[in-house]
Amino acid sequence: MQRKPIDKALLFGVPALLLALFIFNINADGELKLASTIGSVGLCVGFFSYLRSRRFGNRYPIEKLIEKDGDVVVFQFLHGLDRQPLRVNANTIYALNFSHHYLGVILEKGNGRGFDFHYPHKEAAIKARLQEVLGDDGFNNIKVNV
Repeated sequence: MQRKPIDKALLFGVPALLLALFIFNINADGELKLASTIGSVGLCVGFFSYLRSRRFGNRYPIEKLIEKDGDVVVFQFLHGLDRQPLRVNANTIYALNFSHHYLGVILEKGNGRGFDFHYPHKEAAIKARLQEVLGDDGFNNIKVNV
């Protein structure tokens, strides 16, 4: 799954702009310091609001982020530079951890191998998609939120 060009620009441009505002804030005095501080806070709030918005979530549907290919479950990484999707056999999934905009996948009991995914969807949507992909029997055999 390819990220949209505007999202790539936002994911790299906003942190760069925040760094520039931080450096400017260190060297500024008086009203300029206050303006750069307010601008930094506003930019942070706006950026994180966009990442949590329905509009951003609609650009990356959960059906494309978690897919099934035969016996293999494919998890797409939303963040990271040109990362290949995680492809795991459904039988090797030991546990799944859910939270708001988060999915943790732990493979094979006792080896400590796990993967974190940050998706722009709520816990219920991620859980429902995994139940659909793994089937009721497969999903019930996996530990949840351990």
